Amino acid sequence: MNATQQFGEDRQIRVFISSTFRDMKAEREVLVKDVFPQLRKLCEERAVALTEVDLRWGITEKESSESKVLPLCLAEIERCRPYLIGLLGERYGWVPEPDSIPGDLLHSQPWLKEHLQKSVTELEIIYGVLESPLMRDRSFFYFRDPDYLKRLPATVEQRCLATRFLQRRCLIGCSTNAKSLN
Repeated sequence: MNATQQFGEDRQIRVFISSTFRDMKAEREVLVKDVFPQLRKLCEERAVALTEVDLRWGITEKESSESKVLPLCLAEIERCRPYLIGLLGERYGWVPEPDSIPGDLLHSQPWLKEHLQKSVTELEIIYGVLESPLMRDRSFFYFRDPDYLKRLPATVEQRCLATRFLQRRCLIGCSTNAKSLN
C-alpha cells in the first residue's frame, strides 16, 4: 500500500529538493538518510505521508539527452507545491542550451523566455518560489559558507557534524509545522 492509498491525497506532503547535483551531495544525503526519515515518522504519527523528491535519482541519461530535464523538474515542483527546500553552495549548475528547451514548455511557461541563459537550479527557484507568492512562506533555503567544508576534517565526523547541523536547523522548524497538521 503506498502513502496515497494509506492516508489519502489530501494527507500527503511532497517536498522538492533543489540544488546543483554535484555541489550538495553530502547535504542531500543528510536530508535523505537522517532528516527525512525522522520527519516521515512524525508525519505518519499524524496520518500524513511525507515524500521527498530528489531528482538526482529520478532523471535517466535518456531523458537528459532528450531535453526532458527541465520539464521533469518543473512538473515535480508543481506536484510538490507548496514545499521546496533549496540548497545553495559554490556551483551555479547546468545551463541548458536555449534551443534545447522544448517549444511546448516555452509556450506553457512563458516566463521561461526571459530566463533562457539560467541554470536549471535557478529556474527551479524562479518557478518554485519567486513566481508564486504561495511558496514564499513554505520554502526554505540553506546557503553553505564556502569556507565551511575547509574547516571540517575529511572523516566520518564531517557527516556527523553536517547531520547535527541540519537536524537542528530543519527539525526544529519542520516539527513545529508538522504539529500544526493535527
